[in-house]
Amino acid sequence: MRRLLEQAPGFIAVLRGPEQTIEMVNAACAELIGHRDVIGRPIREALAELGDTFFDLLDRVTSTGEAVMGRGRPLGIHRMPGRPMENRFIDYVFQPIIGADGAVTGIFLQGHDVTDQKRTEEQLRLALQGGRIAAWERDLTTDYVTWSDNALDLLGISNGPAAEFVARIHPDDRRLQRDALARALAEDASYSIEVRFLKPDGSMIWIEHRAEVQKGPNGLRSLAGITADITARRTAEDEVRESEARYRKDLEAAALVQNGLVPKDGIIGNLRHEGLLQSSSFIGGDTFNVVRQADGRLSFFHIDVCGHGAAAALVSVAAHHLISQAAVRNVSLRPEELVQEAARDWPQDLPFFTMIYGQIDPETGEGSMVQAGHPHPLLIRHDGSITPLGDGGLPIGINENPVYDAVPFTLSAGDALLLYSDGIVEAENAAGEVFSEERLSGLIRAHSTARAGSLLQAIAQEVLHWRGGTRLEDDVSALLLERL
Repeated sequence: MRRLLEQAPGFIAVLRGPEQTIEMVNAACAELIGHRDVIGRPIREALAELGDTFFDLLDRVTSTGEAVMGRGRPLGIHRMPGRPMENRFIDYVFQPIIGADGAVTGIFLQGHDVTDQKRTEEQLRLALQGGRIAAWERDLTTDYVTWSDNALDLLGISNGPAAEFVARIHPDDRRLQRDALARALAEDASYSIEVRFLKPDGSMIWIEHRAEVQKGPNGLRSLAGITADITARRTAEDEVRESEARYRKDLEAAALVQNGLVPKDGIIGNLRHEGLLQSSSFIGGDTFNVVRQADGRLSFFHIDVCGHGAAAALVSVAAHHLISQAAVRNVSLRPEELVQEAARDWPQDLPFFTMIYGQIDPETGEGSMVQAGHPHPLLIRHDGSITPLGDGGLPIGINENPVYDAVPFTLSAGDALLLYSDGIVEAENAAGEVFSEERLSGLIRAHSTARAGSLLQAIAQEVLHWRGGTRLEDDVSALLLERL
């Protein structure tokens, strides 16, 4: 019998006599008390740290001859010499040992160290409380739901029939709950739904209700799950959606304004002008314009602001206004003089932008242009040959006193000048390859005989195709001037 008791998984000890002398402890008990030498010593002397409350229980067993038991009782024990006292929790039964004369001759102590279990339960309790989550189990035979202790505070609900919980779900959401439960039971699966829930105080909250089917003995099944108050999350999500909707509406309005700045396609004298503007988002940093001057000449420009999106769009509007006003106000300035003046006037705390600015006589086709960090304009001859123009130049906003040189050009009948943003030639495909100037030139040659109304559309389609049909990473824009 002693060997059997030694191997028992729970702790066992035997006390004898009026002084409750320790006669025997098994291995589990020795582990609990730190393997101290306690045999033959009164328990009050050997384990004095257990305290009077513990010893009073032993005295009750001796005096009444009745067993005492408890669950999760805290104990303070010195398990290691020189180390602080440890807090342990035990489930226990203290059973009297009755002699032949009917008197209590000793006490049989047995139980289990449930410290790890208690700590896990406490951690779970704190997690449920901190996460505003209640745990529950529903017996599908009786349809009775057992809730965790915090459910009353969290949801205003306690143990009871499942119908009490279902009745508090918003009427418009009950079918969602019924359908989810039916699928789970039919497929032995889990489910998760978000529904509105009415608390007893009349307040409406959002809950996330998760459950899974569990199988017990003899095929009996139950539901186990958690219910979380997600009102704060849903409110935040609603606020984000409303904010996004307002932001989208503002961007759509801004896009209308920005698109209204660029000129419509048209013909002035012997010159046809067409434009392409596709922003990577609602609005972007590209813009262009064609301005007719009092003497009949045309000023034209194409701008690409560093960056894209709302910030770049605001800067592009400012740049568009600056250059357009300068073109109208300073009709006597040559292109290089106007660009130099614009560079001096541009606020240094704003982002820089690249630009092509030029002037042309629609009747003769003679013109000149300045390149300020922008991609080289392409002079497209009627025979299909292509010549890049310009020698680079600094973007506007890099230097307060830059020097620019104008490049002369002449458009004969059938010739065209293409101004474009780097969003075209630098567009990358899935492999990271750029569209390149070479591919743009090849596309231009393919449309040499049907340029008007088709070249810019083809550029937009080919760049998007090159991107694999996905959204643009940068703004795509172009301005085409063609001599009739």
